[in-house]
Amino acid sequence: MKYTEYIAGNLPLVISVPHDGDLKPEFIPDRNSGSTARDYGTLEIAENMIKEIKEKTGKYPHIIIMHLARKKLDANREENEAAQDNRIALEAWEEYHGFIESALKEAEGQYGMGFFIDLHGQRHPEGRIEIGYCLENDLIMLPDEDLDSEEIMERSSIKKMSGQLNIRHSELIRGEKSLGALFDNYPVKSTPSPSDPFPGAKNYFSGGYTTIRHIVMNDGNISGFQLELNEELRQPGECSSTAGMLVNILTEYLTTHHDKDILERIEE
Repeated sequence: MKYTEYIAGNLPLVISVPHDGDLKPEFIPDRNSGSTARDYGTLEIAENMIKEIKEKTGKYPHIIIMHLARKKLDANREENEAAQDNRIALEAWEEYHGFIESALKEAEGQYGMGFFIDLHGQRHPEGRIEIGYCLENDLIMLPDEDLDSEEIMERSSIKKMSGQLNIRHSELIRGEKSLGALFDNYPVKSTPSPSDPFPGAKNYFSGGYTTIRHIVMNDGNISGFQLELNEELRQPGECSSTAGMLVNILTEYLTTHHDKDILERIEE
């Protein structure tokens, strides 16, 4: 039975979908701790993003999907919490993260860089997109001069991008050059962004195991974030339009922040 899926692409964009699986084999016991909530709609959004990107560029992103239900395996946790000592679940976990590593290596080998998005959903009452840069709420709340410090940047999932661009780290997190600024222009509520620079409440997912492992701890030229979509954007009938919005925004974001040679190769 196929628990993980890797749809190989030919762009530097890699997207993972860890929490929208529906397979619940009885021989894998239910996890007895940790969240088991399903991020409904994220797989449909990712599949629609493939179509949208193909129409825009003639090429494809890399997509990695976990088809096991989260009650059987949480792919966005370290192995003990993720699989809880079940051998089959652990093998699926290893394959899933192995696919992400392979996709990022392929992207970096072809383009000299990779951009990774871990796609999630959440039901927080604020009803906003949460952009996780692997910086906890208390760090995101710091003033710009602290957010721009080498110590904080070292923990960030866009540290490579910030280091290569003539743009301050804080500006890429919540300023006019940030992803949140593009959501503001759409307009869609998001945090951190110019209109909502400080998440404030505890309801903010800053980025989990997957983004830390594959971006922050990656020695290559990899940037990205954990993207938490609010419930409204994942409703039945909304996933196609959400995917279109994300592709438009990500296209502008990536073409703004990467060099001309990469863009020419993306748009061939």
